[in-house]
Amino acid sequence: MRRLLALLFSSLVLVVAAGCGSSSDSSDSSGSPKPKTASLDSVKVTGAPDEKPKVGFQKPFSVTTTQSKVLRDGDGPTLKEGQQIVVDYVGINGRDQSEFDSSWQRGEPAAFSLKRGQLIDGFVTGLVGKSVGDRVLLAIPPEDGYGEQGNPQAGIEGTDTLLFVIDVRDAYTPLSKAEGEQVTPPEGLPTVDVDEKGIPSSVKVPKTDAPKELVAAPLIRGEGAKVTADSTVTLHYTAVNWRTGKEFDSTWKRGAFITLPLRQTPVKGLSEGLVDQTVGSRVLLVLPPDKGLGQDIPEADLKKTDTLVFVVDILHARQADAG
Repeated sequence: MRRLLALLFSSLVLVVAAGCGSSSDSSDSSGSPKPKTASLDSVKVTGAPDEKPKVGFQKPFSVTTTQSKVLRDGDGPTLKEGQQIVVDYVGINGRDQSEFDSSWQRGEPAAFSLKRGQLIDGFVTGLVGKSVGDRVLLAIPPEDGYGEQGNPQAGIEGTDTLLFVIDVRDAYTPLSKAEGEQVTPPEGLPTVDVDEKGIPSSVKVPKTDAPKELVAAPLIRGEGAKVTADSTVTLHYTAVNWRTGKEFDSTWKRGAFITLPLRQTPVKGLSEGLVDQTVGSRVLLVLPPDKGLGQDIPEADLKKTDTLVFVVDILHARQADAG
C-alpha cells in the first residue's frame, strides 16, 4: 500500500512502464523470425537535435550484452550512478521495430534515479560515464532488461532486445532531506516527530475537526530555489489520513524519493501547496477533500471525503524548460 501515491503520480516512469507506440517504416527483407546478433553500427538514427529521432534497422535485431554508442557529444558533466537525470528518449523493440515508449510522445522529459534496482540494469550500464548533452544509442538484451518474463504491458517478450535513443538533458544530486531554518507552525495542526537523523518518523493528528481550506505550513525553510507551478520537483513525503490518524504512504519507508512535474500532478493540494516554497524546505500540507485524491481507495481505507496530511521535503526543483 505504500506505493499508492507513487502510482497515482507516475506519468513519467521510464523503463518500468510502457507507453503507446507505432511501427517503424523499416522491413525485414529475410522474413526470418529468429534474432541474429547485431551491432549498433547497423542502426541508423536520424533527426535534428532536440527533436524525436527516427530509428531504422533490419529486424529482428538482437545483442547478447548491453551496447552503447554516443551519437552526438555533449559538453556537460559526466553522469554518475545514483544521480537524478533528466532525459528525452524513444524505446524501440528490436524484434518487430515497434515503439513501446517515448518521452517526446508525452511532451515532457523524464526524470529518474540512475540507480540499479530502480531502472533496468542495461539503462544504468549504458548511461553511466556519458555526459549531459549527449545523444546516446543503447541496445539492451533481455538479461539486462526485463528478463525472461518480459513486459507484456509494453508488448515486450522475454527474448526481445530493446533499443533506446536518449538525449541527456540534465543531471543533478538532490538533497537527502530538508535542511534550513526551523519554523514554528501555527497551533492546532498535526505535529511531526523525527528520528535521530532528522527524518520524519510519525505524524500525529489532533482530535479536532480538520481545516476546511488548504494549509501549507513550513516546518523547515530551505534556502534553495523557489518552486513555481511549472517546476518539476524531487521530494520525499509521509502521508496520513486525518480521519483515521494512520499513515497510508511514505517514500521514506520505500527508500526512494519521487520526481514529478507539478502541472501534471493529480493531487491538487500538493501542486498548489508547494508553489512558492523553497528547495530544502519541509512543508506540512493539510489537503481538504476537494484537493485530495478525489476517489475512494478501500484497500487503503481512504475516502474521497477524507482530509489528508502530507509532510513533504523538497529536495530539488527545476523549471519545465530546464536542460
